[in-house]
Amino acid sequence: MRCETMSEDPSPKKKRPLIVLAVSIVFAAGALSTLLLIYEPPSTAVSIRQNIHGLPLSEVWAVLEEQSGVENATAALGRLRLVAADDGSLELLYMEFYGDDEDGQHLWCRVRVSPVGVVTWDSQTIDKVAAGDHPLLLLSEIERIPYRELIGENVGVIVDVDANAGDLGYYARYKPLFALHQGEVTPLERVAFSTDEPFYNIALFCRRGSVSDGYTTEETTHCCTLFTLHDLAKAEIVENRSAEAA
Repeated sequence: MRCETMSEDPSPKKKRPLIVLAVSIVFAAGALSTLLLIYEPPSTAVSIRQNIHGLPLSEVWAVLEEQSGVENATAALGRLRLVAADDGSLELLYMEFYGDDEDGQHLWCRVRVSPVGVVTWDSQTIDKVAAGDHPLLLLSEIERIPYRELIGENVGVIVDVDANAGDLGYYARYKPLFALHQGEVTPLERVAFSTDEPFYNIALFCRRGSVSDGYTTEETTHCCTLFTLHDLAKAEIVENRSAEAA
C-alpha cells in the first residue's frame, strides 16, 4: 500500500512527505504480518493487493492518524465505504474523519485507497468538528466482520458506515439485523434509537454481476445491517431474534 497526498483540494498547511506503506497479509490466517513505513520515491514502493478478509483497518488507522496531524484522542469517524470484488479483493476504501491538530485547529480528513493499494489523503481546516466516536471503535470491529457467514462465497460486497442521530428504527422483517462483537454476529429482531448522540449503522450490500449481449451488469442488494455493542448501548430498544423466528 502506498500513501501520497491528494492533488484535489490541496491544503498548503498540510503538505506531507511521501509515505510508502507496505502491508503484508497472510490470507489463510487473515492476520497482519508486516507494517512498514518507507520514506522513498514511489518507484521503490511495494504494492500489495488488499483483501477484505483479514483487512487490517486498525493497523492502517495508526498510520493515517499520524500523517493526518489529527490528535488521536480527538478523532471522530464521519463515514466509511468499502467495496470488494467477489474474490474479496479490495476495489475501494474511502473514509472521512474529524479531529483537532496539536495547535487546536479543527480538521476534516479524507482517505482513499485504490485497487492497487495506493493511498491518497488530504485534510482541510473547518470551523467545527462533528460529534462522533473514535474510528478505532468501528474499524476494529469492521475488519473482523464474518463476510462469508453473512453473504456466502464468491459474492462482491459493499460496506457502508454512516453516523446517524435522532429517532430511527430497524426491523429484521425488512432486512436482517445483527449485533457485531469481535467477529461474532448475533441475530436481532428490532433496534430503535431516540438520541442526539451519534450512532453508526454498518450496512452490507451484496454485488452480483452478469453478462448479457456483451455487456456486464451488476445487481446490488442490501443484505443486512450490523451494530456494534458500543452503539447498541445507545439504543432505546434492542430485541434479540428468537430461535423460532430465525
